[in-house]
Amino acid sequence: MELNFDVRPFWLIGALCGNGFGLLVLIVRRGYQDYLRRALAFLGAANLCLGVSYFMRYGQAWDGQFAFHVLTNTLVAACLSLEYRAVCELKRRAASAWWIFGPPGLMFVFSVWFAYVQRNITVQLVFANSINMATMFFIAWTLWRAEHGVRLFVNVLTAIAYTVLGLATFAVIVDYFRAGDFSVEYNFNVPRSLFNNVAAIVTEGVVFPLFLLMVSERLNRDLVIQAMHDPLTGLYNRRAFEEIAFRELSGATRSGFGISLLIFDLDDLKQINDRYGHPAGDAVIQAAAEALRGSLRDEDFLCRWGGDEFCALLPRAGSEQAQSVAERVLQSFHELGFSVAGKAIEVTVSGGIVTTNGHAKDLTSLVRQADEALYRAKRAGRKQVAVAYGLTEQ
Repeated sequence: MELNFDVRPFWLIGALCGNGFGLLVLIVRRGYQDYLRRALAFLGAANLCLGVSYFMRYGQAWDGQFAFHVLTNTLVAACLSLEYRAVCELKRRAASAWWIFGPPGLMFVFSVWFAYVQRNITVQLVFANSINMATMFFIAWTLWRAEHGVRLFVNVLTAIAYTVLGLATFAVIVDYFRAGDFSVEYNFNVPRSLFNNVAAIVTEGVVFPLFLLMVSERLNRDLVIQAMHDPLTGLYNRRAFEEIAFRELSGATRSGFGISLLIFDLDDLKQINDRYGHPAGDAVIQAAAEALRGSLRDEDFLCRWGGDEFCALLPRAGSEQAQSVAERVLQSFHELGFSVAGKAIEVTVSGGIVTTNGHAKDLTSLVRQADEALYRAKRAGRKQVAVAYGLTEQ
């Protein structure tokens, strides 16, 4: 018994889902900022492209042949390219111009050629599926690539979804060649066509919530980073530094290794603020943060303690190592070139060091001792670092 298929209900479902998802994302994106907002904008546009393409297919009786054979294929390719762009925004990666404009451009050219110049709709669909399959696999590969050395679980799930859709599309292409029927016209009411459309609709329904989960995960990560870091310099803030110090000091007490605390204070920042304005003062603080960061070891922790004061915690560092780091800091400030409106400004720093060997104290007492050393350095003429009962000068 021969079964009769009707693909039009699936096109209607695709139109409703695509346009519904697209409009929902474009509404939701208003609550986000920066790269998350841009990623959602591209995702919303992608879903609208898919929804419109299905709507055109469903309304083929009034759309005409050009919309049905050319625009629908091009919109599907544009949907995948926009989804690739959304993934790149989400992962903060530079997007390839080829994968943004290439697939839709090729799709348009091939669709026009096989619809009007050398008419063969079956061959046109083989090319269309091949272009879409390549884009799906590339999106999956982009999602699979690690971020900061880590593969996020939700990224892996989404990559698997795109891979499955790519494999389903590959199976459709294979079926074309297995059947060996490349007739000029094409009957869309066949099992191959239904399978292709159902796979696309189901995958898009799976990808949509997964993408929102990726957005949510990055939003939570960004909130954690904002809670732990100073917005001006990107260094740890005081709260995060206190938590790190508690952990490191406890470890130093158990292990018996030395640990050092360095406090640095910019000299004459108030005069820079008064003379050149607070934007210039903020720029000085940012430059100072970079100079300090570049002078510390990889395992050290740096914090903007407040205003123009910075704290550095040096695990497993005795007095000599701490003094060596302090000397590098002084040298980096000596070499720091800073200018406002073309006028050179000297930016200097003073500091204090306290070291505890195997008997780590609490952070409050260490900061108090380092502060006392810092003020000794200030009184001694600045541009220098005072150590416990000693002075290191540039």
